[in-house]
Amino acid sequence: MKTFIRIATFCVLTGSGFSAQSVDDATLSRYLRQNFVADESMGWEKIDSFKERFAVTDDQLHRVLMDIYRDAEGKRLTLTPKTPEWNNNNRRIEGVLGWLPKCGDIPVKEFLMSYATTKENDSWLRRSAILSSLRIADAEEAKNVLLRFLVEGDRMDSQARSSVCEHARMVFKAACAEKKEAILYSLLIALSREDNKWLFRVYDNVLCEISKDYASSQQRLAMLIRLINVPSLCKADEYAMPELQEKLKALQKIRLYTNVSTNLAAIKARNFNLPLLVGATNELMSVISDSQSAEFTKVGDDSKSQVFTLSILGCLAVIMLGFGVWKFTRK
Repeated sequence: MKTFIRIATFCVLTGSGFSAQSVDDATLSRYLRQNFVADESMGWEKIDSFKERFAVTDDQLHRVLMDIYRDAEGKRLTLTPKTPEWNNNNRRIEGVLGWLPKCGDIPVKEFLMSYATTKENDSWLRRSAILSSLRIADAEEAKNVLLRFLVEGDRMDSQARSSVCEHARMVFKAACAEKKEAILYSLLIALSREDNKWLFRVYDNVLCEISKDYASSQQRLAMLIRLINVPSLCKADEYAMPELQEKLKALQKIRLYTNVSTNLAAIKARNFNLPLLVGATNELMSVISDSQSAEFTKVGDDSKSQVFTLSILGCLAVIMLGFGVWKFTRK
């Protein structure tokens, strides 16, 4: 409602004649330029109804957005960083990147990925491009985007990885089953290669929310122990230590029974757009290494060893009883 009140007010002030049935490019451009820098700019979930209400076609929206982008990019290098004008210019670029996925079947994926991979671009805007890429990606594309920016060649800095992880959580909620699985396994791979203690909390909160298997997995325990034991890389890592230790205590109290894959080669080899064959695992259930098993023993998960000891004692008792019976019958 607030959005449409602002539209109506804008029309009255400018005399643009913003029709409830259609709008020309100039009027749409003026509105979007103001909306992108507003304190309460239009949310993602309202864009479709906005387009329908004002008969904005995919072609028109794309045309106007790219015009705003070209204008903002032309001004970017002439503005002094961190000034109000510079911030507003960046917010207009961010708005364009955020709205491009709403251009229907018009191809925008290549543009968004090009923007995201250009390291000269502002880090925050690159993350906005990644969010938009994830929103319109299929399952396999989502996997590739996350692995690219969280794990492999275009791996971003720790602060940016934190944002991308939260973007993945956002997209996961509205994704199809195949895309959810691709996001889940990509985040698992990224966490298994994480070197910042404080970032464990970000990944861990997201993964515990979207996967019960991860929350009670032996891999989660192994990753937590590893990060607790490695040197801190920054002050944030030191501040994170008490919370990691509390997570470890809580995890040691539950029965660990699940395995989740942190096998990068297996995840990369799988096409998440295709269902797995019946009975196939595609190596998604990773085998726990001997070193991980040793770590589990060290942190006090001794329930299995207790069962083993009791079994041995029971066998000895049966053998001794049998020997006693045999001796008795011999007499």
